[in-house]
Amino acid sequence: MVKCGNNGCGKEFEVGSQDECCFHPGSAVFHEGSKGWSCCKPRVLDFDDFLKIPGCATGSHKIAEPKPQSKPIVQSSTTNSDYASSSSTTTTTTTKPHPSDKFTPKPINNSGNDRSTPTLAQQFQKPPIEYVEENDADDAVISIGARCCRNGCSSGIYKDDESRKEQCNYHPGEPVFHEGSKGWSCCKPKAAIFEEFLKIKGCKHGKHRFVPPPKDNSVVECRHDWYQTFDSVLMTIYAKAVDKDNSKIQFLDNKTVSVDLKLAGDKMFKKVYNLAGTINTETSKFDVLKTKIEFKLIKDPQESWSRLEIEEQELYSYQV
Repeated sequence: MVKCGNNGCGKEFEVGSQDECCFHPGSAVFHEGSKGWSCCKPRVLDFDDFLKIPGCATGSHKIAEPKPQSKPIVQSSTTNSDYASSSSTTTTTTTKPHPSDKFTPKPINNSGNDRSTPTLAQQFQKPPIEYVEENDADDAVISIGARCCRNGCSSGIYKDDESRKEQCNYHPGEPVFHEGSKGWSCCKPKAAIFEEFLKIKGCKHGKHRFVPPPKDNSVVECRHDWYQTFDSVLMTIYAKAVDKDNSKIQFLDNKTVSVDLKLAGDKMFKKVYNLAGTINTETSKFDVLKTKIEFKLIKDPQESWSRLEIEEQELYSYQV
């Protein structure tokens, strides 16, 4: 039994069988949150519902193309992980494997004595990012009645200098609203309604902060969308008038994409995407267009992703 490679099918079939295949001859279309196929009209919002859209054409099953074998690449020190080199041509030298060559996995030592070679989990593990609390300056001028500006704090009101020493229970992370649940990126409690979300007790203990940090008006937010196929994740960042010469996009490793865009009017967009799966940085690519940046992230291994990024609470380690 082999798996069908037609869009929207994915069923297993026997080679040579006359089983009818129901599939989508078009390509996936994701636009402003709606998801569907170019060959038919149904549109949905949820990705799981998108996968359930029945095929609009019938025909024969097609064997899914196997994952291409990795080939050694010799290239200059400037790689396609840097935006500045994405438009340049890189000379490559490849060695074509002989059909009789087979990959032989190395034996796994389960004795626990060999600690020289890191495990796969150790290779992909990122060190936790330490949270540093920022407080009001000693000479800060604070108005009587000023409220604490930390997330989740509802009791901090400035009366006198003693208010600076009071304990503040707050959330150092950001609010996370996903599929009806509401919570904070720094801790696990979630709520279904907004009123209960406001009551989630702060997970960090420190001091009140009555003077808000200065706001950087040059930093803007850019919306993104994504969908996946059998072998790749296609992500789009919507940004107009990108300054190609001064912007920088990098594949930092097989789980991290760094985006630093310079936009019109001295505006900028910065974000590090901590991907939920691993990619092949050699074959992944991106393209800067007039109104958006399109990424084609090649999965390695070719597994289904349940989300684009890992949750922030998996990245940060707070001392509570």
